[in-house]
Parts: sequence; C-alpha cells; structure tokens
Amino acid sequence: SVPDLPFLTPGIIDVTDVPDRPDIELFGPLLQVIRVPDLDTAIVEANNTRFGLSASLIGGTPDDYGRFWANIRAGIINWNGPTNGASSKAPFGGIGLSGNHRPAAYYAADYCAYPVASTERDSPRANIGVGLRP
Repeated sequence: SVPDLPFLTPGIIDVTDVPDRPDIELFGPLLQVIRVPDLDTAIVEANNTRFGLSASLIGGTPDDYGRFWANIRAGIINWNGPTNGASSKAPFGGIGLSGNHRPAAYYAADYCAYPVASTERDSPRANIGVGLRP
C-alpha cells in the first residue's frame, strides 16, 4: 500500500466493439467510450441503460444540445461540462436505477414523509351534529 498513489489509475476504455456490454454503474476514474456516427445514434446509445445518472454533450450547437436535452434520459444533463460535481441543491439521479424518483436537496424531506392532519379534543365523546339523536 502506497499512500500517495490512487487505488485505481484513471482510464479510458473503448467498448465500441464489445458485444454484450454489462449494464453496470461505475463510480471511479473509468470512462467507457462508444464511437457512433451521429448525435441521434449517440442519444440512443446513451439511453441504452437502466441507470441514467448524468449525461453531457461536449461540443455541438445550441440546436444539438436542445435535441440532446429533450431526448436523453438522465437526472443531470450538461452541455460542455463534466458529468460529475453536481450541486447538492439540484435534483439528482434521474428516473433510472441511479435515482429514487424524488427531488433531492432542499425538498428531500418532503418526499421522505407524508403529511398527516390531526384534531384533538378534551372530551372522549364525539359531537353529534344538529338534528341527530344520540
């Protein structure tokens, strides 16, 4: 064990020609790259997962980003920015297995509980409405 070295060195892995790629979520310095011919194919490939934590489009035009944003299934969508370092004030995780289908940050407590209304009276006897007999 060498304390000044990372446990795993960063890597970029071209998995374009890998058949039956496992659909797993990796949290580490590894980037899987799949080469595609165009943006529409990239969107299809990026959505080919059960997870969908984050997605970024690097390059392209505002129209390209608009198409990317409208069609990608991820909880965090960036243009010309990384997929990491999301603000804790933003919704997080998306609707796939990466998320919990709930907003995060400030609103998280609202979605971990449910509201309950209650009334209390000193008398153990229920009030009977006007015109009703006991």
